[in-house]
Amino acid sequence: MVKINIIKYKPEYDVAPQAIFWRALKYFTTKIRHDEYGLDEFYACSFVVGNDVRFDLRVYAGHPEFAVTLYLPRYVRDKEEILRVIKIVIKEMVIPRDAVAWRRGDPFVYGELKRPRGDRLRESEARILALKIAAQQPSRTASTRFIKSEVPKYTELSEDDRRPSSSRRNEALWQQIVGNVMSHKTTPAGPFELGYATRTSDGLSVTDKGMAYLNSMGFLDSFTPLAE
Repeated sequence: MVKINIIKYKPEYDVAPQAIFWRALKYFTTKIRHDEYGLDEFYACSFVVGNDVRFDLRVYAGHPEFAVTLYLPRYVRDKEEILRVIKIVIKEMVIPRDAVAWRRGDPFVYGELKRPRGDRLRESEARILALKIAAQQPSRTASTRFIKSEVPKYTELSEDDRRPSSSRRNEALWQQIVGNVMSHKTTPAGPFELGYATRTSDGLSVTDKGMAYLNSMGFLDSFTPLAE
């Protein structure tokens, strides 16, 4: 995995939009700054992949709450290079394929951007989202109930997400999926089997390995290992 680092200062180069992801900005990072360019105000975070690829994620005032735009420096003009960087960002930030609403080369009509069909919360995404939510809490620990209450702040719930669960009374499908993260303790790709979290009586606690994983994708600026 290539590490994504957060840049703690504003970029001094002009940028151009190259992709749009249908997720809230806080989904990607905890280090969000308020900024402005001319008369435009926006929230953003700047990143660098290794020592080479630099990019911004931004949400401008008046834009959809759950649409984040990827900006690259304007000096990056080669289409193949742009698409290469977009692929790196999607892979290393573990962005679901269905969350990509637009990328350079796709048709685009200003004001008509729509959420991709088929975009909904799946268990693979919920595993990482649970880690992100718990990592920001005291002792890196969060209950399943708390995680469920926070999920709608990170991703827009679709009609499919809101469908009643067929196996858990009084829950929607997305709530069942978050619950599955906790109950499927031996799933090979799950946070417990990978060592990213430990199960608590009513939720999970993120381990140092889990914090390092979140740090590698640019979600955290840094973290302090727990004292042994």
